[in-house]
Amino acid sequence: MANINIAWWNLENLFDAEHASRDPRLKSKLKSELKGWSAEVRDRKIAQLAGVIEQMFDGQGPDLLGVCEVENETVLKRLADVIDIPGRGYEVIGHASHDARGIDTSFIVDTNRLSVLSRDHQVVIKRSATRDLFWAHLKVLTTNAEFVAVANHWPSRSGGQYASEPFRMLAGETHAYIVSNMLDAEQGGDKNLPIISMGDFNDEPFNRSMQEYLLGTRDPGQVRYSRSGHMLNLMWPLMQGHDPGTYLYSSTWHMLDQFLVSYGMLRRDSEVRVDSDSVAIYKPDMMRGKSGRARRFNRPSEKGGADVNGYSDHYPITVELMV
Repeated sequence: MANINIAWWNLENLFDAEHASRDPRLKSKLKSELKGWSAEVRDRKIAQLAGVIEQMFDGQGPDLLGVCEVENETVLKRLADVIDIPGRGYEVIGHASHDARGIDTSFIVDTNRLSVLSRDHQVVIKRSATRDLFWAHLKVLTTNAEFVAVANHWPSRSGGQYASEPFRMLAGETHAYIVSNMLDAEQGGDKNLPIISMGDFNDEPFNRSMQEYLLGTRDPGQVRYSRSGHMLNLMWPLMQGHDPGTYLYSSTWHMLDQFLVSYGMLRRDSEVRVDSDSVAIYKPDMMRGKSGRARRFNRPSEKGGADVNGYSDHYPITVELMV
């Protein structure tokens, strides 16, 4: 069986240049944040990100890369265009949400391996703008097998984890609703549809936003017999040992970036099946900073200024699908 290599990465504020064309309200919102974020600094950040992506999967790179904290398709296309891996045909699948800071979720897809059948999104209803849930229905060109990939960037912990928790629980309920519709025959869905959901959930597998809707279950049986959007969280086995997380805050590791899969990804006879043992946090030496944390790029406007030898404040995660 051939593999489809999938990665997810929070790119940490990948904005277009300070003076690029943008909506006046967004321009006003970002004015102080983007001070000094020149085209040269932007392009250095892009080159740093591309250098990591090029090393993923033993230099083969991902077939599908989900990302968040990207301002728009234009800047993400700049990244896709400079990823230098022979034989790759990277294209961008973008979606502009109503997020207050203009940072969105998107995909970079190798169109030599996968074709995009459709894309869609769901607004998460809360009183202030937030990132939408965004997904793409994809087909593997060599086998015609199909699967769905969902990109998430749930509301932040700004104001405190518990004060902001209801917003992430709302995102969890919305996610469960969307997935259950995909699986519900009465809604035109398919109970065996292979779905992989990925993202920066800003909560951990054991937090209520995941547990209340069994998005974070580690029991395959709960996924197998579910009609309510339950998914298997692949990150549980990694939540132990050295550096057990994707994001280090203060002195505590957090598993904020996660992969979840539907029953259709677990069935032995599925045309697209996850290799659960392949899931990993990608922590190349080049990205490691102080205390093992991911070396962030930062921005000129922030304390300490930009670190032009940095990358992102999150480590990427990777997994393989068998087709």
